[in-house]
Amino acid sequence: MSKSVDRYLQRQTRLTRKAAALGRVFNVTRETWALTSDPSLVAPMMELVISRRTASEAADLARAAARALPRHGFHKPSAAWWGADETHFHRFVVHVGRRKTGGAVLLLSSVAGLLAFGFLRQRRPKPGN
Repeated sequence: MSKSVDRYLQRQTRLTRKAAALGRVFNVTRETWALTSDPSLVAPMMELVISRRTASEAADLARAAARALPRHGFHKPSAAWWGADETHFHRFVVHVGRRKTGGAVLLLSSVAGLLAFGFLRQRRPKPGN
């Protein structure tokens, strides 16, 4: 592997990696640098390619996207597919997605807690009565 490609792959991904579990959804994000840029100084352009897929679907799409480029491969240490053309380097990262229901569950449980607190406070007898 040429040194110019290796410098992009050694950069830490800007996405968080979490342990996969059943029921999780996966996304593929493309990180793109110009071949003339220094990846230690320039942040990649990031684009969400797909979302809400199974792990195998996301991995298959990342591999296919990398293979569509003239130079491509898989970088085992970063667990990412990569591809390069004449002007840009692209890294395709499969990562765990977020469920949209998390915020709603937190909000509803907070409201339920406040209502329960209000009801308990009303039922408590006041001192001196």
